[in-house]
Amino acid sequence: MDINIDHLSKIYTKPFTKKSFQAVNDVSFNIKSGEIYALLGPNGAGKSTIIKMIAGLVTPTSGRVLFDNNVHKNYKVLSAVLEGSRNVYWRLTPLENLHYFANLRGISSRNIIEKSHQLLKDLDIEAKKTNQSRHLSRGMLQKLAIATALITDPKILLLDEPTLGVDIASSRKIKEKIRSLAKEEGKVILLTTHQLELVDQLADQVGIIQNGQLIRQGSIHELKENTLKYLYHICIKGKFNILPSWKSNFQLKEIKSHDDTTEFEINFKNQAGLSEVLDYLSKNKTDIVFLQKKRDNLEEVFLRSLNTNDVE
Repeated sequence: MDINIDHLSKIYTKPFTKKSFQAVNDVSFNIKSGEIYALLGPNGAGKSTIIKMIAGLVTPTSGRVLFDNNVHKNYKVLSAVLEGSRNVYWRLTPLENLHYFANLRGISSRNIIEKSHQLLKDLDIEAKKTNQSRHLSRGMLQKLAIATALITDPKILLLDEPTLGVDIASSRKIKEKIRSLAKEEGKVILLTTHQLELVDQLADQVGIIQNGQLIRQGSIHELKENTLKYLYHICIKGKFNILPSWKSNFQLKEIKSHDDTTEFEINFKNQAGLSEVLDYLSKNKTDIVFLQKKRDNLEEVFLRSLNTNDVE
């Protein structure tokens, strides 16, 4: 099953004042079966609103959510784990929680006996299956929330900060499960998180949202290439006075200045900018110690993308 977000928008009207606020503005993207799509953005960017509209918890002002190119309300094909620790009933045991959430979807307990034990085993919480959930650690509660989402075998899984605040061992187990769900079981997974290391490890596609708008999307490799295509670290011999035109035409910052060398980082934005600077250095017989294309991590790509002036 594929999911297609088609020009989705949401406008909230504040009570009494009748002032409106656009939380999501004309967002479109699609996720194919077996793919993990990470939606990134600062707090308040609209990520949670998008998840809630996909899950049917919030009605879009305009646009559509399509499952296999069809608009329908069969939300039994979908499960969600929303941010926070109250995704399960604390007075029920992990095993009781799985049966309860399966029963809510019309699945009888006798049909999930084997699967419920297997899920608890896969997520390393089987030893606590008869303990009240309120006595579980944060990591175990998060793994249990994922188990309750999976007990109905959904085709689409929405995960909002699935590893937030959990220990290293629990985080690794959750990551392994998410990867397995997509690659081995072919599920569609939408992931929102501020943990960019998680995105780097799991995501096939990434969308960056700011002020309710999707400003960039693509694979991690594509985002890095497009954002940093002409970003270079240059070291030249001797003292060097950077031209004022370079400061106005490019994003440039001096890194280090020594007695015998000057280093700076410059985003040429395009091939013409790169040629202009190299021609100038050549004509002035300036020795280049090294010219290195800069390859930032996903965090730098994310921050540069939010500042659209820094992106070609």
